Amino acid sequence: MLLKLIYPRWGSSDLAWPVFLSKVKKAGYHGVEIDLPLNSIKKKEICSILEDMEMDFIAQHWETKEVNFKKHQELYKSHLYNLVEANPLFVNTHTGMDFFTHSQNASLIELAHEIELETGVIITHETHRSRFSFAAHACLPYLEEYPFLKLTSDLSHWCCVAESMLENQPKAVQKAIEHTYHIHARVGSAQGPQVIDPSDSNYKTELDLFTDWWGLMIKKALEKKRPFITVTPEYGPHPYSIYKANTKMPLGNKWEINNFIRNHIEQSIKHIPSIISP
Repeated sequence: MLLKLIYPRWGSSDLAWPVFLSKVKKAGYHGVEIDLPLNSIKKKEICSILEDMEMDFIAQHWETKEVNFKKHQELYKSHLYNLVEANPLFVNTHTGMDFFTHSQNASLIELAHEIELETGVIITHETHRSRFSFAAHACLPYLEEYPFLKLTSDLSHWCCVAESMLENQPKAVQKAIEHTYHIHARVGSAQGPQVIDPSDSNYKTELDLFTDWWGLMIKKALEKKRPFITVTPEYGPHPYSIYKANTKMPLGNKWEINNFIRNHIEQSIKHIPSIISP
């Protein structure tokens, strides 16, 4: 099974596309995780650059936050179709809202599944605050209801919401691992979705736990005989990254930390001979 390493566009949008993609490719990543505009001309330009550079891309949807459910549903549908038309590796979506009813969020999950079946493009749902999957206890019923549900697992959000390292919710964590299709590798804590620097020994407990979770997710993909598993080290910019007091200087270098996480994961799975990484 191939370990596909993906770099996020999030936090690097100040770089021109050719500059950003060249930097990512030179560093040894297989591809990028990006959103795409509804503007068809601009979308085609971006996809053309990706094709020319022979890079994979995961299409990401996060934009739909409309509170009126009917409007939300239509916007969500249009964004998903916009992304699947670009023929990405797969689509990762922020789905629903935490204040929608169970049936409303369920209908969005079912809509995404219908689009997946219609187009043949896989759609995953990210575990993310403010969405249907905002917390371990809230996501678990959907995982039990929908065997087909594929997650982009970022358990840092669940830790933050629960104000714990999820030690008292093992069933939900195990279920998430079983449903994981894509990994967002960011180290969170009981007090936030992103520790200042995961290479700091002060966060060894958190790093060790997340490393265990990522390893289990990768092993589960191997058990399912998947041809690849994708990992996006997703250390984010401000306000995820805290500024030094009275400055605009982040405490931690996003590029360096994402590369640390990438290298850390590669080292942590070296003992598994069936996994190929760059």
